[in-house]
Amino acid sequence: MPQLTINLLGFPRVSYDDDPIELNRRKAMALLAYIAVNPQEHSRDTLAAILWDELDDQRARNELRRALVVLNKTPIADYLDVDRKTIMLREDDAVWVDVQQFTTLLEGNPTLTDLEKAIDLYQDHFMVGFTLRDSATFDDWQSMQMQTYQQQFIAALEQLVTYQINAQEVEPAIDSLNRWLEIDPLYEPAQRQLMRAYTVAGQRAAALHQYETYIALLEKELATQPQDETVKLYDAIKANRPVRLEEYDPPVFGNLPPLPALVVGREGALNALKTRLHIQGDPPRDSRRVHIVQGWPGIGKTTLSSLLAHDADVHKHFTDGVLWTSLGEHPNIFSELSNWAYALGLDDLNGVNTVDDLSSRLAAALRDRQMLLIVDDIWNPAHLRPFNIGGRQCATLITTRLNEVAQALATSHDDIYKIPILTVDDSVDLMRRLAPQVVDENPDAIRELVTDLEGLPLALQVSGRLLRAERNMGWGVDDLLRDLREGARLLEAQAPADRADVATAVTPTIATLLRYSTDHLTDEMQEKFAMLGVFAPKPATFDLDAMQAVWLVDDPRPVTRTLVDRGLLEPLSGGRFQMHALLVAHAKSMFEG
Repeated sequence: MPQLTINLLGFPRVSYDDDPIELNRRKAMALLAYIAVNPQEHSRDTLAAILWDELDDQRARNELRRALVVLNKTPIADYLDVDRKTIMLREDDAVWVDVQQFTTLLEGNPTLTDLEKAIDLYQDHFMVGFTLRDSATFDDWQSMQMQTYQQQFIAALEQLVTYQINAQEVEPAIDSLNRWLEIDPLYEPAQRQLMRAYTVAGQRAAALHQYETYIALLEKELATQPQDETVKLYDAIKANRPVRLEEYDPPVFGNLPPLPALVVGREGALNALKTRLHIQGDPPRDSRRVHIVQGWPGIGKTTLSSLLAHDADVHKHFTDGVLWTSLGEHPNIFSELSNWAYALGLDDLNGVNTVDDLSSRLAAALRDRQMLLIVDDIWNPAHLRPFNIGGRQCATLITTRLNEVAQALATSHDDIYKIPILTVDDSVDLMRRLAPQVVDENPDAIRELVTDLEGLPLALQVSGRLLRAERNMGWGVDDLLRDLREGARLLEAQAPADRADVATAVTPTIATLLRYSTDHLTDEMQEKFAMLGVFAPKPATFDLDAMQAVWLVDDPRPVTRTLVDRGLLEPLSGGRFQMHALLVAHAKSMFEG
């Protein structure tokens, strides 16, 4: 029987009985992909809105008809059910869609054979290289699907590697680990495991080369050093000491963010959060209470929540795993909930079309589970509601830069944990990890710099990378050190690579990240904030009288309250308020602009 084959893992391809089908309109391919991934009836109006969201309803429906004409001129027409209101791709034994096969193989408890078949199917990321520049809605859907299938693929690889290493199947483990690192090359535990596997297989030179390749990648992508455990493993291999494959524990259930590449001085904060979650200390009175982490932009809220998600004590306590998401200012809440649904194994979501429906399904699945739910970077208190769905044995932790959000979600002041800045010693240690020679050659200047940067990890990481790059060019760093202390060079610099936008792969500048906190202020509020930067002393602390004098207003409290709520000023004792050094530089740039 002839077969219609639709491949979407990689650049999309369609064939009929092994003969390629060329679709000369990208929207026709996009339409076919959408209905192939979702084998059910779709309203014509819904499809038109997704694919032609920039057009009015009538023109969008006309364009949909033109895309259907393209499909109907091919053998695809025999497998479409179309009427005046709906369109669907018929579920038929003669229709083969790789993403459907991929998902089916990984349902439930896949066998070793199922895992291997699914991994073989994953030729590349979902519809890689295909875009619709004039349809943001379709691009959002495509990006969501790409992330979902990538997570499934990595989870399958992790299960396969677990089996192979526990069974001491070294050569197959090497192949699987290489495939894993093609997708996620910065995942350091997998890099170490590959080094061990090469060594056990008698390929010591390959193990050392793997380390050197990884070092070069870290330098290029993150300008940082490997973890101490990785360096110790390299030293052991280089010295020809015995190395063995370490058995994997079963992967923690749920979904985890990437493990932060470079963290210094956060042991105390991590332990404080584990105490609040009653992983350490007394059992909770109410496990459903929301725990809130709040702090300056760039102080490390996402880093801390990611560390917590990977922590071994957390995994031992929350035996059913961790669910993590990062929302940002304009989240796609349905997409993020869908990722949680996949992690929980909720495959049958037909008819679940709204955030409320999906949230209810997740709440039912979590009722009797013991899980930690982490919702990172909340900008709107209402965005938490669909994710605040844990049962009595779950705990929920959120992070936000906005004081007004923290206050709105807290039931008491004790619910809020303010992340402390790094100490001077920890700040110097972080700089040493990034630019060791610069720190050794300029110890006093570096201590002055980290003092001026006030222990903000984002500012320290960017400064360290800039100093390292400057020295590697063979130039002196005196001018750069002065510029960094003044703040302007920091604002122009790119943020670390882990701040890149997933959809565009563009890494923002520091100024762009900070503008997220100020763009939605009124013009008047932006002007008042900018004026504080111009007149800021060192350190930048103000009382109400000083702000009244700068702003020339009768009552400075309404403006102050707004800036505090937006996380741009921090209340101190004695009626004073602090503005962080990096925000001072941002305020000055706004005033000068």
